[in-house]
Amino acid sequence: MRVFVLSLLMLVLLLPLAAADGFSSLVDDARLKVVLNYPVEVRLGDCFTLVLQVTFLGDVDVDKMWLKVSYTSEAGTTTLLQDNLVSTPTFYPTGSNIVKTYSLCIPNVQRRDPLVTATFFINYTRETTYQPLTHTWHIAAVRTRTYQDLLNDLNRAQEQINQLRTTIQTLETEINRLRTRLEEALNTVATLMTRLNSSREEIHRLEQRLQTMSDEYRQLNDRFVSTVGELKALQATYETLRRENEALSTSYQQLLHDYRNLTREYSMLQASFNQLHELYEGLVARHESAKQQIGYLQSQLDETSRELADLHLRYSLLSDENLLHRNIAYAEAFLILAAVVAAASYGLSRRRMLRSPPALPPPPPPPNT
Repeated sequence: MRVFVLSLLMLVLLLPLAAADGFSSLVDDARLKVVLNYPVEVRLGDCFTLVLQVTFLGDVDVDKMWLKVSYTSEAGTTTLLQDNLVSTPTFYPTGSNIVKTYSLCIPNVQRRDPLVTATFFINYTRETTYQPLTHTWHIAAVRTRTYQDLLNDLNRAQEQINQLRTTIQTLETEINRLRTRLEEALNTVATLMTRLNSSREEIHRLEQRLQTMSDEYRQLNDRFVSTVGELKALQATYETLRRENEALSTSYQQLLHDYRNLTREYSMLQASFNQLHELYEGLVARHESAKQQIGYLQSQLDETSRELADLHLRYSLLSDENLLHRNIAYAEAFLILAAVVAAASYGLSRRRMLRSPPALPPPPPPPNT
């Protein structure tokens, strides 16, 4: 049967303190490809990861397929893994692949350079018959400390040496700096001793000044106590004035309210006054007309008086003969007199209406707060 398979196998080794990986592949008759990923070194007692990928490059019938991982040391060989991948005849078309990941642990037994080996077996068809294929990989050398561990220790030691060299150089520089500072400090001590003597004299002078200031402080404290008493009295006076001010403010608000009411009443009276003034203007015009009428009536009265005199004369002459005429004359005189009295009363009422209403006083000012 033809064998046509496409496969991909990847192994990722996750080992504590181990950094190198191994890779190995096997291609048989262009129909089968086997790839194995594994660590190059493994520490005793540690675990590692093993990845197997089988890729079929053509149509293949597989009778059996297994993977075996052994641990070989001076004490012999120990099987770490025995996995039967295919135990019964199975057909794999082109492009099929098998990927398996294993986690294995090394026995914690110290041996001299033990090895980890992996053996792969498959029995599959080539041409027309099944043919077996067995391949063994020496995948890892087992040591207590790997080369990577030693390299890491060497790198750390080199870093420590470089750090120590740098520290020594720094300390030498610091020593030279401290020597310079020591010389400067000795010079400073001499200067400070001189300043110390001057400071002692200054301290004595300041003590005398402190005594003087203490006396001044006691005097100021007495004045402060007296001032505090006066302040309390002023505060009491202020509270009294504040209360009086609040009472005055209340009175002012009441007066302002009354003033506003009076202002509204004044506006109403002003409107009434305007109406009365207009009425007055009309009455003045009528008064002028009435005066003209009175003049006319006065002339009529004069004429009537003359006529009355004539009538009296005629009455005296004709009293016995014309009694009826005298009664008529008396009636006319009475009518004229009534007209004169009415005109005089009208003139007096016009004079009374000419009086104008008084203006309201301005509002009171607000109280000072």
